Amino acid sequence: MSDNRENKRNEEPHDSEEEKYSFLQETVKDEQRSKKGIIGNLCRLAGRGLIFGLAAGLAFYALRPWAMTHLGGEKVTIPLDQEETPVEDEEDTKDQEAQDEEIQYPDLTVEDYQEMNHALYQVAVSAGKSVVEIYAVHRDEGWENAGEQEQAVSGVIFWGNGADLLIAAPARIVKDAEALKATFSDNTTYNATLKKQDRNLGLAIIAVKRSDLSDSTRNQIQTATLGNSIAVNRGDGVIVLGEQFGYAGGVGYGIISSTRNYRTVADGQYRLLDTDIAGSEKGSGILFNTAGEVIGICDQSELQRDGNLVSAYAISDIKEEIELLANGQGVPYIGVHGVVVTEKLSGEQGIPKGIYVREVEADSPAMQAGIQNGDVITEINKTDITGITGLHKQIIEAGTGTQIRIKGQRRGADGYVDVTFDVTVGSKE
Repeated sequence: MSDNRENKRNEEPHDSEEEKYSFLQETVKDEQRSKKGIIGNLCRLAGRGLIFGLAAGLAFYALRPWAMTHLGGEKVTIPLDQEETPVEDEEDTKDQEAQDEEIQYPDLTVEDYQEMNHALYQVAVSAGKSVVEIYAVHRDEGWENAGEQEQAVSGVIFWGNGADLLIAAPARIVKDAEALKATFSDNTTYNATLKKQDRNLGLAIIAVKRSDLSDSTRNQIQTATLGNSIAVNRGDGVIVLGEQFGYAGGVGYGIISSTRNYRTVADGQYRLLDTDIAGSEKGSGILFNTAGEVIGICDQSELQRDGNLVSAYAISDIKEEIELLANGQGVPYIGVHGVVVTEKLSGEQGIPKGIYVREVEADSPAMQAGIQNGDVITEINKTDITGITGLHKQIIEAGTGTQIRIKGQRRGADGYVDVTFDVTVGSKE
């Protein structure tokens, strides 16, 4: 019995020790399980996230064509070109005759000339993949008559990242048109629609649904690169493609004869690129440089020069307008034709410096606001206006539907007096 008691006494401290630290053992065990549980949950969450991400990515690429077709494509953005500041060079100070003497002209052969023409033709073939013939079907006329010269113009594909291919072309083709057709470089024809036009500039954006195009057509056409016409100089080689000679598929080579002429329209003026290439009176085409970049859009019925030589809107001057129209927005317009009052004219005739209004278009925002022929515009939205470029810039930056405050001078019985107009900027479509 005493042995049993002794054994019990010996066992009690041991049991007490286990009970004393048993909570520690249980805690350690729970922490290990907790860590394993957390890691397991994280792994499961990561796996689910990966699966969800993959599924979302697959869904995005699967639904992207549908979304582009039914919800519209990406916003069109066209980088603008800036005038470069001329850098003086020591060579510029040399006498021109001395410079001519230093030039070493190579001896060219007929083979060299043929090789040059072949190289230009290869550029033309590549650039021609972006040129499109736009045909109009008019009232009481069938499609079989739509290929006549006066019913077709040339356009160029400049945007292809959305649901539609976008084509810039002369706006006259859409006048009174029942329907539009577009014939691509592979001679396939598809239905086309007018996205937006500006009758002031004479430019339209035509759309063709990408989903309508066959795989063959998609593989044979291309989107043109809009070049920098500011960098174009007199004497540069150019290529004109399209309906410029009165028929589709024409190709012409020449040089830039002048970059100093402008076409004046309401609220502004646009630089022209004149060439030595003869064209049809009603011709239209796309002007490319020798790198195959678009530097101009031609429309002889609008830009006709003496001798029917091909002229084109310089592309850098109309990029902003192309972008607006491509995004379905109107080009801002108030309807004023003006000339700059120079320092000399102001001194001789006493006309205030600014823009002398020589014509206000009928039913234009300017006419509705009360601007009259003979007024002198001196300020728009607190910005002094001294040139046509400044006038155009202020109107474009204001945007359609906004109200601008125009200040100026009007001649009265006792001389010029201050006048103010609140003009709501519109568009000419």
